[in-house]
Amino acid sequence: MHYNNYIKLGVVNLKTYALVLAAGKGTRMKSNIPKCAFPILDKPIIEYVVERFEKSKYVDETILIVGYKKEYFYEHLSNRVIFAEQIEQKGTGHAVKCAIHHLEDKEGQTFIVPGDVPLLTPELTDEIIEKHLKEGNDLTVCTMILDDPLQYGRIIKDSKGQVLKIVEHKNATKKERLVKEVNTSIYVVKNGLLLEHINKIQHNELTEEYYLTDIVELMSANYKVGAFVIEDTYQTAGINDNKQASAIEEYLKEKINNKLMLNGVTMESPQTIRVSVDAVIEPGVTIKQNTIINGKSIIKKNSIIGPNTTIMNSKIDEEVIVEDSVIANSTIGEKSYVGPFAHIRDLSVIGKNVRVGNFTEVKNSTIGDDSFASHHAYIGDTKAGKRVNFGCGSVTVNFDGKEKYQTVIGNDVFIGCNVNLIAPIKIDDDVIIAAGSTITEDVKKGSLAIARNRQEVKEDFYYKHFNKIKNENNK
Repeated sequence: MHYNNYIKLGVVNLKTYALVLAAGKGTRMKSNIPKCAFPILDKPIIEYVVERFEKSKYVDETILIVGYKKEYFYEHLSNRVIFAEQIEQKGTGHAVKCAIHHLEDKEGQTFIVPGDVPLLTPELTDEIIEKHLKEGNDLTVCTMILDDPLQYGRIIKDSKGQVLKIVEHKNATKKERLVKEVNTSIYVVKNGLLLEHINKIQHNELTEEYYLTDIVELMSANYKVGAFVIEDTYQTAGINDNKQASAIEEYLKEKINNKLMLNGVTMESPQTIRVSVDAVIEPGVTIKQNTIINGKSIIKKNSIIGPNTTIMNSKIDEEVIVEDSVIANSTIGEKSYVGPFAHIRDLSVIGKNVRVGNFTEVKNSTIGDDSFASHHAYIGDTKAGKRVNFGCGSVTVNFDGKEKYQTVIGNDVFIGCNVNLIAPIKIDDDVIIAAGSTITEDVKKGSLAIARNRQEVKEDFYYKHFNKIKNENNK
């Protein structure tokens, strides 16, 4: 699949494998889910990592090393990666050892990366691989330059720029701590040499762990070990606690919003707006404050979304207005108006020029063009035609306590206020349902349906009854 890319680089018959270290618990997150499953803009960290390699020009296979709550990863990524298991977490070197059998007898190189680094782009990934190949490195260590290196491992080089070793901060001398080039824990290494050297890593006597960083010093004496300096340090940022997760999310949110605004999307108070990295928003859209657009939502041009609105995995067509509402896994047709305080969910399809208004809920239903459900209606498991009016308080009664049933409504149907349609039921075209009716049987085309008790008026009841009570109470 990537053969032509390797031809351009002067190499053939090579593959690149991504090895993702995602077995850790992430105790500092204090979460009941694995750290690499923690959401950033409502998308798990590991999704960013796997998609990066799926979009790469060079990566052929992704091997995911799992351990803590591995079931989550098997459930969500089983068709996209190859799994290796690290049952006991004994360090990064041990993690690679647990996956090495997937690389036996395979030529090429392996791109090793922590599973908690969500912002590394496919473009930078490919650039790292290209430099590794062009320079003929046996091992490439990705580094970054920090004014304050903090606790990062220092990159120690010789006078020619060959990387000699990585020294952890706690083990570094005063002179070594002055080095500002630090390790990112991202590597590219030839497979044959990885297999040869991974088992030479010795466990640390203090921690009883195997550190992958030791492979640098093991290889540097006899092989070419180069460095790739990553300038955008956010791309290499890992996540170890909730504070770091929040910082990464804010960075990504601002980056997405800036890109959208430069592309013609208007944002009111952009600092209050969250847009998924997978959302598609066309130029001409206006997004108002306190709005969240999640998942693979699509917002077409000239629509106005918000304020105080959440859109989840939904398609909003052109010139739609949505305010103070929630739309989930649904489609809204052009020139429709949703809200305020409407809730549309569960694969609902709203036609063109439809009004779904105040405190109306639509669930797993289709509503045809030019229809209205302006206030206080519930429309569930319903297939409604064009030009249908749902009066205030009208309900399609879809649940009998055990099963859900469908309501079918034709075109040009007027449903009065406070009407109950007891499913399963079919209302044909050109029907009027009188206000206050509870309809339990199908209604034929062109009919008027009335299903309510006949009104009874008892004249002078108030005076005869309540005045008598008043007089008795006043004695």
